[in-house]
Amino acid sequence: MGKLVEYVFEVIDVNKNFINQEMQQDKINQPDHIKTRNIIFGMVLMFIIVHIGFHATYIKEFPTFGKYNWLHHIHGALMGSWVLLLLVQPILIHKKKFAAHRFLGKLSYAIAPCMIVSMVFIARYNYQTGILKKSVADVMATQSITWMQIVMFILFYSLAIYFRKNTYKHMRFMIGTAIVMLGPPMNRIIVSYFHEVPTASILIMVLYIKTVVAAAIFLSDLMKKKNLMPGLIVLSVFLFSDVVFHARYTTAWQAIGKFIVNTFY
Repeated sequence: MGKLVEYVFEVIDVNKNFINQEMQQDKINQPDHIKTRNIIFGMVLMFIIVHIGFHATYIKEFPTFGKYNWLHHIHGALMGSWVLLLLVQPILIHKKKFAAHRFLGKLSYAIAPCMIVSMVFIARYNYQTGILKKSVADVMATQSITWMQIVMFILFYSLAIYFRKNTYKHMRFMIGTAIVMLGPPMNRIIVSYFHEVPTASILIMVLYIKTVVAAAIFLSDLMKKKNLMPGLIVLSVFLFSDVVFHARYTTAWQAIGKFIVNTFY
């Protein structure tokens, strides 16, 4: 775990150098014309879903937060900052506040690595507490969702930064990170407000909902004859995540899970 933290700080240092180089540019590259109203609507909907989901299990515990510790608070703050970033950024583009959009984008170079570290720490915490109640195989199976979320976030964010000069591709991959963010709050909404739904069905429902969202975006791009590459990548990764979930009790995944535990936990 110490090596992971050292790696993240190295990434942040590299990002600082990159930011300094970017700041030296005299002209701010303005995004190409792109319709942002639907994106803003989607991000507002995501913000509402996240708020409802975490109000049921976390926010309502204020101010005592009895069953939560400092790790949950840091993780929650980082995730909350990302959700706000996803909400504000398309609004700034819509309002043609390109300088502000660019500035907040640079903040993500520090927020994203910290988020990844917090996700790993939360995954470790869930594993350590989970094996006290369930079998190792069951906990490894559940961790398949957690680790696929981490991998998807890293992939989509990395691609969004790589294509930062291409507004359309950049926004599509950032939307991919938003879809990833939908998983935890939707789980909490179903658990908290739809008690009749079997626990075993909740995880599958949420996985499929995220995949359907990714598929809807891809089909929209197909019908509008837009560049299909980013949407296809996002959809393919979510489909792969579904396959991993259904393979969570296989020897292959259990071996991967053990490797993750031995390496990062």
